[in-house]
Amino acid sequence: MNKKLLVILSLVLLVVMLSLTGCGSSDQGKSEDKSSGEKQQGSENKVDEVVVGVLYPTSGNLARLGGAAQDAVKLAAEDINAAGGIKSLGGAKIKLEITDPGSTPESTKSASERLIQTKKVSALTGDYSSSLSMVTSEIAERAKIPFVTASISDKLSSRGFKYFFQVSPKGSMFGETQVRFAKESLVDDMGVQPKAAIIFEDTTYGSSTAEGLKKTAEELGFDIVLNEPYQAGFTDATPLINKIKGSGATILFPVSYLTDAILIQKTTKLMGVDIITVGGGAGYLMPEFRDALGADADGVVSVASWNKDVNKPGIEDVATRYKEKYGEFLTEHSGEAYAATWVIAHGIEKAASTDPTAIRDAIAELIVEDGMAGGIMPGGNIEFDETGWNKNVHPVIIQWQDGEPKTIYPAQDATSEFRK
Repeated sequence: MNKKLLVILSLVLLVVMLSLTGCGSSDQGKSEDKSSGEKQQGSENKVDEVVVGVLYPTSGNLARLGGAAQDAVKLAAEDINAAGGIKSLGGAKIKLEITDPGSTPESTKSASERLIQTKKVSALTGDYSSSLSMVTSEIAERAKIPFVTASISDKLSSRGFKYFFQVSPKGSMFGETQVRFAKESLVDDMGVQPKAAIIFEDTTYGSSTAEGLKKTAEELGFDIVLNEPYQAGFTDATPLINKIKGSGATILFPVSYLTDAILIQKTTKLMGVDIITVGGGAGYLMPEFRDALGADADGVVSVASWNKDVNKPGIEDVATRYKEKYGEFLTEHSGEAYAATWVIAHGIEKAASTDPTAIRDAIAELIVEDGMAGGIMPGGNIEFDETGWNKNVHPVIIQWQDGEPKTIYPAQDATSEFRK
């Protein structure tokens, strides 16, 4: 009887042990499956590279400015990769796919569509000209690819796009800054008569900037004696300068790209027109402006969306390395192009994904603070509002002094004094 009981108890114990062993094996299997799943998810987040499309014009009449901006994008990508790449993707490197959009809306449309269709881009940047960026942004919106630009037209951020981001000040802000500086420094401090001539190229950029100029000038009591568009790329400025001379204007607000800016300034000097120029950026900020005018460039004032000596941490280092690499100072739009590339990188980092929509969502919530890589725009942190515009940014005023553009206004950004 005892022997039978012992046998039964032994069998029961054996069954229990086998059951426990089976449960342990099942739990271990589940643990291994979970570990394998986690490892697999990590593998998915680790990629070798993230492709960013770059569309800056390197042919046509915008080649000089577009080429300089493209160089800044290259420097930014090198800096991003040298800093460890996209860490949330296992150190993925930024790979630039560079395409020349040309200098017309038609060529830009073809280039943008081709880049999106043939390259697996996670984001886009570029274009420089607002007229070209209008086209690329529309194509990027349809393709659901985030497009980060430094083009300035107000229209760019007024269309309700979700994949568009603008790091720069808006065009209408440039005119306001020009006029406020003229009122404070020329009219109030120096006693110059507030009689203004506004001339602007007949493009999206020109008309947008001129609109802000006129509005603010009238609000601040200026007498607008001339408000004149001209054909961009013209070869004879004499008729335009005759109109300026005949208007009796004391302050000239021109909105012009490089070749036009040089021609206007040279013709003004040649015809002996006594007027103070407060330029509208673009051509008035390039090394060639100084090279073409020599000593006559010194004293010329211009608004700018960015300058190489703006009072922000990190700018001096970037500007120094750019000059060492490319042999010229970091220009207005090039500095912004550098910042725009870092915005994309920070967005990819935050998204931890190569998916364009995930990156778009991350950029929309992004805050690039002062001191962070690429956080070099005037006005504070880079932070986008619901329209995709960097809501903290504002223009600055530079003056050519001893052959260099120096930031003189507003006070929070200035590193030099205005020379009267």
